[in-house]
Amino acid sequence: MIDKPGQGLHAALMAHPTAHSTAPPTAPRRHLPVISSTPTSTSAPSGDGPAAADDPPPWHWIPLGSVISVVVFALLAQGAASLARRILVGAYGAATTPAQMAAMRALHPASVVARELAAGAVSLGALVLSIALGAYVVGRRGAHTNARHGMLSGACTAVLFWAVTGLHGVVLVAVPLGMLAGDLAARAGIAVRNRAD
Repeated sequence: MIDKPGQGLHAALMAHPTAHSTAPPTAPRRHLPVISSTPTSTSAPSGDGPAAADDPPPWHWIPLGSVISVVVFALLAQGAASLARRILVGAYGAATTPAQMAAMRALHPASVVARELAAGAVSLGALVLSIALGAYVVGRRGAHTNARHGMLSGACTAVLFWAVTGLHGVVLVAVPLGMLAGDLAARAGIAVRNRAD
């Protein structure tokens, strides 16, 4: 029996199937690392929770309290000025010129001085009340504020009032009273905040 061409080669390859395989063994597929586009933080967040991160630092409440006090004083100033004007009219009557006012002061020194002090106390009372309200908000709404922040807020408001009026006596009277009112009002706000917590 005559073999067909190539039949012997085919039989030899079938007998040794690995002889014709020249391709190298395939290496296992390597996977590239996936880089996330969202940064992850391994450190634990500070504070009591997400709301703690939104709270401003305690010292931020010092200017915030001063702003609140200035707004409140602007609302009270018109009424305080009207009342002080009535008190002064009762002291000086129809006197409008400096000479007439000096004459009235010479005739009735005690009553005129008392009415002048009363008129000044009205404006000072409006200032102290506005400082107390601003410092109360500092103590009530500030997450970590203390009485010192309310006191500094009151001092800033009193110094601002002195800068606007230009009265040197304000520094000696309004600043200490403003600091005292700010301290006490902030303590009251902190007490209410602690009870609410």
